[in-house]
Amino acid sequence: MFKVGGVRRDIDDDDIPWIRKSLDQLKPALDMFKGAVMDDPVIHARTKGVGVLTKEKAIEYCVVGPTARPSGLAIDVRKDDPYFAYDWVDWDIVVLEEGDVFAKAAVRILEMYESVKIIEQCLTKMKSGIVDLKVKELPPGEGIGRAEAPRGEVYHYCRSDGSNFPARYKVRAPSYTNIFSNEVAVIGETVADAALILAAVDPCYCCTERVVVINHDTGSEDVLFENDLVALSHKKTEKIRKEMGV
Repeated sequence: MFKVGGVRRDIDDDDIPWIRKSLDQLKPALDMFKGAVMDDPVIHARTKGVGVLTKEKAIEYCVVGPTARPSGLAIDVRKDDPYFAYDWVDWDIVVLEEGDVFAKAAVRILEMYESVKIIEQCLTKMKSGIVDLKVKELPPGEGIGRAEAPRGEVYHYCRSDGSNFPARYKVRAPSYTNIFSNEVAVIGETVADAALILAAVDPCYCCTERVVVINHDTGSEDVLFENDLVALSHKKTEKIRKEMGV
């Protein structure tokens, strides 16, 4: 697992044979799963041509990850802005053109094969060395970072005042952009298909919907919706500007 300064655990040489064996066992299961989904005429009838998100609308709504790639957009942070070892291994961006529910499922299935390829190459090319720099303090400053999460690009912003507590931390999860594309993908579809079309985006509601603030002293709960969060953001920004004298 990632942490500031590296990762929490190393992969020992003794672990590699077990990982390779697990991958070998996974491949037939992937083939079976791929056939069960992609060759099933019932699934084809239920998902093909349903909930189409065109390439133009995908660009307009700024969708990312496996919501964008089924609509013909070859975007992936691991290729566009390589980090870690992604530019040291050979793998392909899976892109389809149909933009429907079936394409969204197919992209995710085919990407599992690419993940296996990446892991196998990493096991071969991985070198020994330090895995954790043991960072104890963060200097004052700010930084941004982005990575390709399972649902697409996740974006982090952090500002430090030199203490061990972030002065400001902001995360933009991929669902924050992807989920809004549903409002165009469902147009002209049946009510029965609405849930299926939304599920194809695989939204994470806890990343996008609301915040519940619990008062530990009283046990009361305050639910904060969009307008509340915007107001808090403005208030926090104004406080930071005053502290910085801008």
